[in-house]
Amino acid sequence: MNNKIQLTVADFEPAKTKTYELYLEIGANHYNYAVIDPQNQNVKTISYRPSNIHNDINEELLQAHFAKTKISLNTQKFTFVPSELFHESALANFTKYIDAQENEEVFIKKIAQAKLTIIYALPKLQLDKISSYFPTAEIYPQIAPFYNGVAYAFSQIGFSQLFINFKGNLMEIIIINQHQFQFYNIFEFHNDEEMMYFLLLAAQENNIKPASTTVKISGDFNPNGTIFSQVLNYFPSTEITDQDSLPLFYQGLKEPVMPRFFSLLALHLCEL
Repeated sequence: MNNKIQLTVADFEPAKTKTYELYLEIGANHYNYAVIDPQNQNVKTISYRPSNIHNDINEELLQAHFAKTKISLNTQKFTFVPSELFHESALANFTKYIDAQENEEVFIKKIAQAKLTIIYALPKLQLDKISSYFPTAEIYPQIAPFYNGVAYAFSQIGFSQLFINFKGNLMEIIIINQHQFQFYNIFEFHNDEEMMYFLLLAAQENNIKPASTTVKISGDFNPNGTIFSQVLNYFPSTEITDQDSLPLFYQGLKEPVMPRFFSLLALHLCEL
């Protein structure tokens, strides 16, 4: 998707940003942001920009002061450890599995509901730039909002579920089975064939039967395009992520924001 998106409610007052929260998803050549009124759980404005955020950082709204700023960054360097087996004193023993380099910083993030700890790495240069723009921001790996959104909306369903979230040429997949988190990974793909290969491989490796699995799709995709039709061809119970799947209200935006901004808005559920 290359067209800019900007949806704003009529009563949005930028002067009130000190009481609002700013959510950001930052990719290599695009970014999404949303401004939320946390007291009333209302989305005030939401945007997709097909450009590097560093080119737009002087935009007045991004420079405003917010009650809280939450940022999601993509990483493909991560591993999961059962929380009961993880101790910070042994962090170095686990970081070798993600091949973290000297120019990267290693973090840990616990997913309490799944009883897992994520160990992940992010580039120090990227973090330095972001901290200079947003010094008080809470920063999360991309799995945190995606998983929290899925867990909030769908974890009470007992049968097999597969969730796909598209971010440009990246595809996140989560599998939940019998109420339990079973799988997560993020894949880079360059065409529909590669996308389907990774999707079917994830299903096969997790003993997921396409005919009896519900698939929910969110993110940067065209509901009338080939991606959706190909997934539907293999997974007959393929659906678009529900508009009411998160505890937020979107009145006044004039257009649906779900599933396009599912993982962005799921930052609402993330807390350090």
